[in-house]
Amino acid sequence: MKGQAPMAIGLMWMFTTLTWLFVILRLYTRYFILHQVGADDHAYWLSGVLILLYTIFVQISGTYGFGQSIFTLDPDSIALAIKNEMVGQTFAVIGMGVAKVSLGLFLLRIVMKTWHKVIIWIAMVTLMVVSILTAVIFWIQCLPPSRIYDRRVPGECNIEVTPFAILLGVWCAVVDFFFAIFPWIFIWGLNMKYKEKITIAGSMSFGIIAGVCGVVRTYEVATGFTANYTQDTVPLIIWSAAEMAVTLMCIGIPILRPLYRRAVYGSNFSSERYYKKQDDGTDGRSYEMGSLPQRSGATENNRGFPLADPKLGIRGPTTITEIAGDNHSDESILGPEFRQSAIANQQNEHGIQVKQDVHVDWTKGPV
Repeated sequence: MKGQAPMAIGLMWMFTTLTWLFVILRLYTRYFILHQVGADDHAYWLSGVLILLYTIFVQISGTYGFGQSIFTLDPDSIALAIKNEMVGQTFAVIGMGVAKVSLGLFLLRIVMKTWHKVIIWIAMVTLMVVSILTAVIFWIQCLPPSRIYDRRVPGECNIEVTPFAILLGVWCAVVDFFFAIFPWIFIWGLNMKYKEKITIAGSMSFGIIAGVCGVVRTYEVATGFTANYTQDTVPLIIWSAAEMAVTLMCIGIPILRPLYRRAVYGSNFSSERYYKKQDDGTDGRSYEMGSLPQRSGATENNRGFPLADPKLGIRGPTTITEIAGDNHSDESILGPEFRQSAIANQQNEHGIQVKQDVHVDWTKGPV
C-alpha cells in the first residue's frame, strides 16, 4: 500500500478495535450481568460487524491503489480499487443507520410518554429508509453497475448519487444531535440526584461528537466524488469510520454502567441487587419470617390467623414471603432513582411497569 492508504487504514483499524472493545463489553454486561440480550443489543453487534467489513474491504482496496492518485494506476487496479471501496462504503452506509437504530431501541425501553416513542420511531425509520435508498442508488447510478468502477465497460450513468449521499449525511448528523439532546428532556424532569442526572444524560450526549463527525463527512461527500476518486475520497472514508465508531462508543457508555458498578462496588451490586432471578421464574428474593407464635388452645384450623382468607396462606404457623424486586428492564441502567420516579409518574402514562409480587406459602405444624 502506498500514498495515504497506510494512514487511512491504520485509523480505520483503530476505530474498529475500539468499537469491538465496546461491543464485547456490552454483550458481556447484558448476558452475564443483566442476563438479558435485547433487540438493541443485536443491532449493536450487527453495527460492529458492518464497521469491521467496511474496514476489511477498504484495506483490500488499498492493495489495489486506494489512497493513491488514480492517474498513476493501471485500469485493472483502478477498477478493483474502486469496486472494493464501494463495497466497503455500502457497509458503512447501512452500518450508520443500524447504529442509530440500536440507540433508538434502547431509548424506547426507557421512555414512558407516547410522543417520546413516536419521535424516536420517526428518527429510526426515516434514517434507515434514507440509508437503504442511498445504498441502492449508489449501485444503480450506472447501468450496468460495473461501469461505475470500470469505465471500459459500455453503458450509461443517468443518476447523480451525490445529492442522496449529502441527504444521508445531513440526516445522520441531525439524528446524532437529536439522540444526544433528547435524553435530557425525559431524564432532567425525574426525581433523581443531580449527579445521577448529569452522569446518565451526559454519557448519552457524547453523540454530539458523532454529529460533528457527520457534518465533516457530509462536507467530504460534497467534495470527494471527483475524477481522482481513489485519492480524493480518503477523508470521506476516514470520517465515515470515525462517525460509526464514535456513535457506537457513545451508545455503549450508558449500557456499561452495571459493569462499572460491579467493578467498583462489588460483584453483588448489579446482578443481585437489580437483576436477581429466582429459579421459579420470579426475580425477587425469599426471606424466611419464622414461625408465628402458637396460642393456647390452638387447633389445626385456628393457628396463626384463623380468621384470614385461606387463599392468603397465612393461617398456618409458618410463612415464607417472597418479594420480587427490580425486573430485567433496561431502565435499571439509569439507577434506582429512575425507578422510583418512573413508578410515581406512571399513574396516567403507559410505559415500563415495575411490579412487586408477594408470594406467601405455609406449612402445617404439630398441634
